[in-house]
Amino acid sequence: MAMARSGTADSQDRSRTSTRSDPARSEPADEKLTTGSKDDDDDRTPGTTNDFAGLKFGVGISFTLANGDRDRVSDASIVNGIVRVNDEDNGRARIMLESHYFFTPGNPPEQETWGVGPFIALQPGTKDIIESVGIGVMVGFRRGTGDESFNLGIGAVVDPNTRVLGDGIVADLPLPPGETNVRYKEEMQTGILIISSFSF
Repeated sequence: MAMARSGTADSQDRSRTSTRSDPARSEPADEKLTTGSKDDDDDRTPGTTNDFAGLKFGVGISFTLANGDRDRVSDASIVNGIVRVNDEDNGRARIMLESHYFFTPGNPPEQETWGVGPFIALQPGTKDIIESVGIGVMVGFRRGTGDESFNLGIGAVVDPNTRVLGDGIVADLPLPPGETNVRYKEEMQTGILIISSFSF
């Protein structure tokens, strides 16, 4: 009788133990799902690659210097009848998307510590409109054995829609006869592009 009761008690204890252990057994599955979600988020982390019009680009930090005949003007006003420029935009620091191809000096690319080759860069606008595009030559130096590197490129940039003072309006001179407001227009201008990115 004691042995029978002991067997029943053991059975009940094992049943309760099994019931209590079910949530513990479900935890690794939850952890696996969480890990998968985190990996998906990492794929979209800024600084690795970004999609534009279905193409993948790296992120670069750039500086552009205009070399057009007319200054890029963001804002101007009339002061005592004279056109005064409040904000010029001839030099601009901006984030651009870039893609490059490195030629390596002899060894396979995965074994090289540096490379040089062409790059293309663009500044995306809304609805897949390109605000500016650049092209040039880039040199890159790998950090360690991974894909991280320090790259520096120089080239030319084209800004299709650059804001300048309208025809006939000149900074630090009176407005043309019959006009009372500052006019602007947009035109295509070129400039010098310096860009740095961080993926070999």
